[in-house]
Amino acid sequence: MTAAVRDGSHAPRIVLAEDDPTNQFVIRAILAGAGFDVEVCENGRVALDAIYRTRPDVILLDLMMPIMDGYEAARTLASDPALDGVPIIAVTARVLHGDDEKALDAGCDAYIPKPISRVKLIQAVNDWRARPATDWMPDRIRKRDGFRRSA
Repeated sequence: MTAAVRDGSHAPRIVLAEDDPTNQFVIRAILAGAGFDVEVCENGRVALDAIYRTRPDVILLDLMMPIMDGYEAARTLASDPALDGVPIIAVTARVLHGDDEKALDAGCDAYIPKPISRVKLIQAVNDWRARPATDWMPDRIRKRDGFRRSA
């Protein structure tokens, strides 16, 4: 299973926010081996800089990181209309009942539990890239409106 290059101009870009070096290595190796261009960031703050600099095709966020966690990063990203159409996927070891909903409520569009399955990770990234934004952006816009009301 490999990355589908939509327009032929570049390998699909992914920004991965992950603080654990082993997870960084494994996730990057899986995705790079499938044809993705992966930029690894050690926390949400660094990821925001990379995302605004490169406007990736997909954003992968660990939820528990130092400096800026994935929840805060997801809220910031989902609140920005400039990133509409860029899926935000939580990739996390937080797998207790309700953790998936917390990630989605924070602004993530999807949730992948760790430990990572190579096939499931590549499939999820490819599925979200292929999915028309009109199918999922209304949910993000509703969340964005909720973020504004609670601010």
